Amino acid sequence: MSLLNRRIGTLLLLALIVTSTIGAVAPISNTAQPEFMARSGDHGFSLAESMTNVSVPYVDRHYGSADGIIDPMEYAASFTDPITGVTTYVEHNGSILYIGLEARTTGWIGIAWQNYTDTFTTAGLNNSDVVVGYVPGSPTPNYWRVLPSDAVTVHYILSLRNGTVIQESDYPDFTSTDPVESLNALQMYKDMILGMRLGEVRHFIIPADQAYNTVGHELYGQDLEYEITLNRISRESVVRVDNPADSSAIVYSDEHGTSTYQHLADSDQSRILAADGSDNGTVTQVEYEIFLNSTDPDDIALLNSTAVKFPVILMMGHTEELNALPVAHTYWASPFNFEITPNAPPKLAVVTPEDGESLSWVAHIALNASDAFTRSANYKFDDEEWTPLTYNFLTGYWEDTVELSAYDEGLHVIWFNATDQSNMTSVTNISIALQRPYVPLLGMQMEVERALITTEYYGTRIEDTFTIRNNGSAPIGSFDVCLPVEYSGNFLDMIPTGDQAEKIRIVRMDDSDGMMRWRIHFTDPIDFQEVFTFEITSYMHSLFRLTKPNEFEYRLEFLRYPVVPYILKKAEFSLSFEGGGSLVPLEEPPDSSEQYLDPLTIDKFSSNLRLYTKNVEATRTTRVIVDAWGWLTYEETVSLDNTGGGALYSIPFTLPSYATNVKIYDEVGILALSERTISSRWNESRDITVNLAGDRFGDRGFEPTFKYTFYISYVVLAAPHQSAVPSGNKIDIPMGVLSDVLIRSHTVDIVMTASVIATETFGDYHLIYGVFDTSLRYVKYNSTRLNPIELSIVYVPTIGAASRPMIFSIIVGLIGVVYVARRKIELPEDVVGPKDEGFTDSQPQQTGAPPEVLKEFANAYSKKTALNMDLEKLQAGRRRGKVKKREYMLREKDISKQLKEIEAQLPSLKAELVKHGTRYRDLVAQLELQDERIEGAKAGLRQLIQRKKKQRISRVAFEKSRQDYLKTIQKATSATDRILLSIQEEAGDI
Repeated sequence: MSLLNRRIGTLLLLALIVTSTIGAVAPISNTAQPEFMARSGDHGFSLAESMTNVSVPYVDRHYGSADGIIDPMEYAASFTDPITGVTTYVEHNGSILYIGLEARTTGWIGIAWQNYTDTFTTAGLNNSDVVVGYVPGSPTPNYWRVLPSDAVTVHYILSLRNGTVIQESDYPDFTSTDPVESLNALQMYKDMILGMRLGEVRHFIIPADQAYNTVGHELYGQDLEYEITLNRISRESVVRVDNPADSSAIVYSDEHGTSTYQHLADSDQSRILAADGSDNGTVTQVEYEIFLNSTDPDDIALLNSTAVKFPVILMMGHTEELNALPVAHTYWASPFNFEITPNAPPKLAVVTPEDGESLSWVAHIALNASDAFTRSANYKFDDEEWTPLTYNFLTGYWEDTVELSAYDEGLHVIWFNATDQSNMTSVTNISIALQRPYVPLLGMQMEVERALITTEYYGTRIEDTFTIRNNGSAPIGSFDVCLPVEYSGNFLDMIPTGDQAEKIRIVRMDDSDGMMRWRIHFTDPIDFQEVFTFEITSYMHSLFRLTKPNEFEYRLEFLRYPVVPYILKKAEFSLSFEGGGSLVPLEEPPDSSEQYLDPLTIDKFSSNLRLYTKNVEATRTTRVIVDAWGWLTYEETVSLDNTGGGALYSIPFTLPSYATNVKIYDEVGILALSERTISSRWNESRDITVNLAGDRFGDRGFEPTFKYTFYISYVVLAAPHQSAVPSGNKIDIPMGVLSDVLIRSHTVDIVMTASVIATETFGDYHLIYGVFDTSLRYVKYNSTRLNPIELSIVYVPTIGAASRPMIFSIIVGLIGVVYVARRKIELPEDVVGPKDEGFTDSQPQQTGAPPEVLKEFANAYSKKTALNMDLEKLQAGRRRGKVKKREYMLREKDISKQLKEIEAQLPSLKAELVKHGTRYRDLVAQLELQDERIEGAKAGLRQLIQRKKKQRISRVAFEKSRQDYLKTIQKATSATDRILLSIQEEAGDI
C-alpha cells in the first residue's frame, strides 16, 4: 500500500512540475474566451495580435498635466492592448514622454520597454526598463463633465496663426447662467466645452472657414487658436468649482527587470518628472511625465528617431503591490514597437509659379507648407529681403501676388521658407524666366474701384474710379481701356464724370483683337511722382436677363474689373441697385478685391438678382415727311411693354426744337392731360409728359404685363436743322427722345415727296417706292437717349415743287369749265319771253339737322359722360381715403345736380334730333347701346370683385375676366367718342 502511495505521489509531483513550467512560459490572459481570442469591432472574435508599430507623435506643447485624470483631448495618440485591455495614451515634445495608462482594475498598471536591440521573447522583463504604479486608498470621488444644459465658466486665451495673443478673458464668466448650447459663440467653441471637467485644459484651432467668415469682420480669414480651461460648472442650482484632480494620488516606481516577472526599483527615481493617478472603483488611470533620456545606468533611453524601434509590453495586477505577479501582460513574442517620431520642419511645395516657368507681368505665388500648424511663411527674389506670405484659408496655401515691373528680364530665383510652432524652418527655391511680349507704361501704378449699379429700363451704370501714380520718368498723357466685342451690343456710352471731367477726353479707337478700344487723353500729363484720380462712367443695357418671370428674377453677367493693357495694382468691385432690387436669398455677393492683375485680365462674374424696377421696353416707328416748303412732318407710333416689376405712371417724351402742332392720342382718342404739358417755347427742345395714369390707366398706373400703344404727330421747322452743301441741302433729321426707355426696335421712314429728291444718303437703309413718293427706311435696335438713331440726308427740290401752283390753277380752271358747261345758257327775254316764275324755288334747301341742334346735343351728351367719369373718380378717391368726407359730399351733390339737369334735358334733344331723319335716330340708338354695354360691363366687374373677395374665383380667371370687362368698356367708350366726334364735325365745331 505504501508503494502505491509513493507512485501516486510521484505522478502528482511530475504533473505539478509540468503545469508550473507551462504556466511560467505561457502568457496570462484575463479574457473569458481562449487566450488567443479577443473581441473584434463586429462583436465576433478575431486573433488578438498586438500592433506591430506604434508611432509616438511629436507635439510642440503638451496641453494638460500628469494630474491622474486622462482627458479626451489630452494626448495626440492612443492604442489598446487586446490582451491586457490596457489603453495607452502617448505623445512627446522631444525631451519628455507624456504617457497615460488606463485599465479595468483597482490594482497596479505597468509598462516596460527593452532596448531597440533586445526583445522580451527570451527573458521576459529581464534587463528591461519598467514603470509601475497604483492608486492607493479609496476610489476617487465622482466628478462632472459638461453637458449642453450646464452653465459654465471658461477661461480662454485666443491667438492668431502667427502666435500673437489677441485676447485673454473669461467667457462665459462667473455670472453667466446661460446653458452652453445657448451661448452666443462660435459653434466649435461651444462643442469644445462639452465633455470638459473642472481643471481640464483643451487646445484647439477653429479654421477660418468655420470662424468669422463674413467679409468685413476684423477677424475674417483668420484661423483662431484657443487654449481654454474650465473653472465652474452649474447644474440644477448646484455649483462646482473644485478640480477633481486635487484629490488624486499615486504610488509609483521607476524600476528595472531582473528576471521573467521580477523587477527592482532604481536607485535614481529622477527620470519620472511627474506622476499621478485616479481610481473610480472600476477603472484605474495613471499618468507620467518621463524624460526620454537618462543618466541612470538602470534606465533605457528612448531615442528620438524613426530609425529605431523599442519593444514595449503592458501588464496589470489586481493588488496594490508594485512587485506582484501580473494577472495579464502583452505577449512576450509580440510586443508593441515604439517609434519616437522626431520633430520635422514643414514640407514645402511651391504650387505656383512652377520651376522654370516663364513670366511676364505678375507672379501669383502659392506655397503649400504641410505641417500640423505652420506659423509663418516668406519669400524673396534673388538676394532681396524676405517678404511675408498670407495664409488663404479658402485654398489652404500661403499666397501673395508680385508685380514684376521692377525686375529686369532674364533668370531669377525665388526663395521660400516656412516656420512651425516649434520654430523649425524649411527653405526651398525655384527658378523663373522673366520675358515681356511688349513694354507698356511700366512706371505707371494703376488702381481702380468699380461700382456696378443696375437701373431702370434694363440699364446698367458702371462707375470706374481710376487712380494713377507715375513712378516712371516720362509724363503719362493717355492710356487705353478695352471691352470685349461680345458686349458691343450692350454698350451705350462712355463719358468722364466727377470733378476732373474737364481734364479728360475720350476717343473711340478701331476695334482689334476681339476688343473694343478707347483712348483716355489727359489735358495735363501726369508727371513723375504725381497722383491723378478721376472717374469714367459707362452705360450699358440688357446685361441682366429675366429667368423667373413670376418672381422677377434676373441673371446678371459682366466683368468685375476694367480691361486695360497695364498691370492693375489694386482692383475693387461692388454691386448695388438703384430703384429697388437685391440679390436672391442665399446668393453670394460678387463684391471682391484683387491685387496685381495681369494686363488684359478678363474676370467675369454672374449673380442672380431680384428686381422690382420699371423695366419697360418699347417698339417705336417714326415717319418723317420731307417737302420743299421747309417743314418736316412727323408721325410717331410708340408701343410699350411693361416686363418689369414696377408700375409706370408717366413717361417724358422730348420734342425736337422748333416743333409745333403737337398731338398725342391713341385708339380711343386724344390724351388730354398729356397735351396740356406742352410748353409754348418752340425754339428749344421741350418735354411732353405722357400721363399714362391720368389719361388711361388710373391710380394703379401702367402695371406689369400691360401693353399699350400711343401716337404722337407734330411738324418741325427744317431751316434750323439744315445747311447748304455742294450737292444740295443737308438736313440732320431731328429725333424725339423717349426718356431712358430701352427701344428694342426703332424704325424710321424718311418719306421724300414728289417735290424733293435725295442726292446723298448716309448709313444702311432700305429703299421703298410708293405711288407718289419714295421712302428711305432705317432700323436701329436697342437704343436709348444715350445712343439715339442719328440720320442725315442731302436733298434738292424738284420740278414738282415749282409746278405745284400751276397744277392747282389747272385743277381750279377745269372745275370752272365743267361748272360753266353744265349751266344752261340764258337767252335775252325779248327772244324767249318772260321767265315762268311759277317754277322758280327761291327758298333755300336744307339737308340734315340744324347745326345748333347737333351742337347742343353733342355737348350735353359729352358733358354727361364727363360728369359720370368724375363721379366714379370721386367715389374711388373716397374709398381709398384720398378725399375727405365733407369734400366728397359737396362735390358729389354738385355733380349729381348737374347730371339731373342734363338727364332732364337730353330726352327733348333726342326727340328734336330724331325728327331730322333716320340717320340721327340710328346715331341716338348707337349711343344708347354703347351706354348699356358700359353699364353692363361695370356691373359685371363689380360682381367679379365681390367673388374675388369671397375667394370664389382663381387669380388667373379673375385677371382674365377683368381684362375682358375693361376691354368692353374701352371699346364702348371709344365708339361713343367717335359718334360724338362725327356729330361735332357735322355741326361745324371741328
